[in-house]
Amino acid sequence: MKRSLVLTIVVLLISALTVTSVLAARDTLIGAWESTDFDGSYQTLTIGGGPDNTYHVRYYDFGATVCGLDPKTNNLYAASARGLLTGSDGSITGTISVYCMTHPPTFWGDAYITYDYDASNDTIIDSGSVVWNRR
Repeated sequence: MKRSLVLTIVVLLISALTVTSVLAARDTLIGAWESTDFDGSYQTLTIGGGPDNTYHVRYYDFGATVCGLDPKTNNLYAASARGLLTGSDGSITGTISVYCMTHPPTFWGDAYITYDYDASNDTIIDSGSVVWNRR
């Protein structure tokens, strides 16, 4: 009786640890990322998970060429974007709405984007061939 109770407890503990390990396995795309764009500007990307293989994406480019120069500072305006992308097998794709951080902010347009996870380097490569590292 005592031995069977101990065995039952051990089995339950092992089961609990297995379930915890499975739940703790993280989606490799989810997290905070950073990169340098081809124009030399710093960029950030935040990817969060959603239901049914969807991902909430927030992007910020601190000096976006597409947004032009601020006549007061002669620096490029920043760009901000967000979207709900769909994913499978370490890749997410979809459309993000891009806004230039002019005064007031202006809608630049919708951009189709892909982010592919590279497990060998723990990086993401976007459809513009920019490499993103974890922050």
